[in-house]
Amino acid sequence: MDLRKVGNVDVFFDAGGFVQSVQLAGRALYLTTNPALLRKQFGGEILDPPPAVTELYSHVSTDAIIKANPDCYYYDDRLGTLLLRSLGGGGLIEPGDIRNGGFGMLFAGEGWGEGSSREVAALALLYAGIGIVYAPSMAPIHRQNLINNGMFPVADFSIARRLAARERVLLDDLTRSFDELSKKIARYGGLFRFMEARSQGRETDRPIESQPRPMTIAEKILARHMNTIHGAVKPGDSGFIQVDAGFSHDYTTAPAAAMIRSALGRGPKVKNPNSMHTFPDHLTLAGNLPGITSEALAGIQDLREGQKRVARETGIHFHATTSGGSTGICHTVIREEIALPGQVILGTDSHTCSAGALNCLAYGIGNTEIACIWEHNEIAGRVPRTVRIYLKGKLRQSCTAKDVILYFAHEGKSTGAFTGKVMEFTGPGLEEFSFEEQAVLSNMAVECNALTAIMEPTESMIRYLIERRGLQREEVRRMLVYADPDSDVDRIIELDLGTVQTLVASPGHPGNGLPLEKLRGTKLDMAYAGSCTAGDITSILMYAEVLRGRKVKIPTFIQYGSERVREDAKRRGVHQVLLAAGVHMIEEPGCGACINAGPGGPQKGQVAISATNRNMPGRMGEGDAYLANPYVVAASAVRGFICGPEHLSPAAVDV
Repeated sequence: MDLRKVGNVDVFFDAGGFVQSVQLAGRALYLTTNPALLRKQFGGEILDPPPAVTELYSHVSTDAIIKANPDCYYYDDRLGTLLLRSLGGGGLIEPGDIRNGGFGMLFAGEGWGEGSSREVAALALLYAGIGIVYAPSMAPIHRQNLINNGMFPVADFSIARRLAARERVLLDDLTRSFDELSKKIARYGGLFRFMEARSQGRETDRPIESQPRPMTIAEKILARHMNTIHGAVKPGDSGFIQVDAGFSHDYTTAPAAAMIRSALGRGPKVKNPNSMHTFPDHLTLAGNLPGITSEALAGIQDLREGQKRVARETGIHFHATTSGGSTGICHTVIREEIALPGQVILGTDSHTCSAGALNCLAYGIGNTEIACIWEHNEIAGRVPRTVRIYLKGKLRQSCTAKDVILYFAHEGKSTGAFTGKVMEFTGPGLEEFSFEEQAVLSNMAVECNALTAIMEPTESMIRYLIERRGLQREEVRRMLVYADPDSDVDRIIELDLGTVQTLVASPGHPGNGLPLEKLRGTKLDMAYAGSCTAGDITSILMYAEVLRGRKVKIPTFIQYGSERVREDAKRRGVHQVLLAAGVHMIEEPGCGACINAGPGGPQKGQVAISATNRNMPGRMGEGDAYLANPYVVAASAVRGFICGPEHLSPAAVDV
């Protein structure tokens, strides 16, 4: 029997080259919220008895697993030294603590790996020696990234205890809860090995045998994109999904190519370059941040040069200006120019789900998976379950789609109702939202820990495709996908929009939403608006509605989501209104401060209010960030503390 190492985990392969069993060779690290117990473990002590699961850190995001800036500029074993140094806002785990401790397994609480889809979070664990991660629940993208890299996510506490005791555990026991395709990937020791076997004919696909049945929107789309016998799928079915468009960005393109070179001994090959895209949207402004190190600058340069090289060598579309700048945030441009109803759109950004506003199935993936899409134009996947959200009524005057999705983020964090599922939005209340506001709902589905969101077709979406994309109404009508009336879903949630309050998410998680009145008066140091969640023209108009004739009191930054939005704002005169209010307008579209890679993020000791989508520790910087809708962000910028537009004087006296 062959023995290989996955971090500090022994993986035993049988004579056929398949994983047979797993045994912990290193130590188990309990990610306890007690700093003293963490230090004891780093000092070599074994906790006896170990902490209860309720005493472990929960909702640890990928931003806490590995910092976006500057740690994600690397994609080599340096990641292992930097693992979890942002946990709890920093200072609990020093660089090298985990890697030097000989740990092979990590125990965490609920919601492990939420947030960004970046696969370096899985690689950082692996390079630090961690081959097994236990958590009662885990974000679906991060969980899949672990499996694809030959690692072992565990949700069964009895199995976890056996592993921690260094018992040799059969793969069949470890993967009992996996779908059939993930079991195969785990059996091969990772996605690349499985895909290589499949391309050589050693693995053959078995068509999905589900009988015809009423289906949800997502199920109908997958039934058209998967190999089925009867043209139907059901939740849990697994197989290969044909992809209509795939994309990556400057954080992920070069690392994905490097993974292919490492696994296959050659550069990437792209089967259908016309359907593949890459965007320099995350890092175009990162090099100008104060205090940035020469090492970080070198990392940025490496990522960006590597991205251009991959595009040049493979022929995939490189969405950059002539000077190499950003034309827009990847999933914003995908929504504006590329995605269509009924398609499958996949990208290396967790907010790929933004395109779900176009009645397509769009979700985020890791570097390994985009590499497989480049090579094969398909991806291993499974049919998710659906939660149907029926909206009715109308929002209050100062509420927006942001308040609705913050409401659901709180529900998702509290109950796990959406984890790994599709949020299917429907009902007469959906018609009340503009298309851009529907995109806010789909964009932040991942903050509810859902796989994605998808919108039932509405007239505003149809008009968007006609007016902005130049399509004919009949052409659009043929693309639209509707759920069957009697399709089976996990749960139906009915929400009267009139009951939704204006919410502000307190620092730490988008699910920390509180009524505005509870946080009103909280002092602020800065405001940031724009990026992908609130950098569309509808949001820009909301800022201008509040700021027209007024002046901001604190440093305020607004960044456009794309060149199209910027030019539209200038054409309407809105850009000038915002400049006159004293706003620092960031004209180059991109992710910017949302990912601590541009001006506007709170530094240590500072407090910001933001219209973006995430406020996990370290996400926007070392300071604290509150999340709110565009009206609240603009009003708070005028007063210098959290408030709503209803708290402003009618005229420009709040200067």
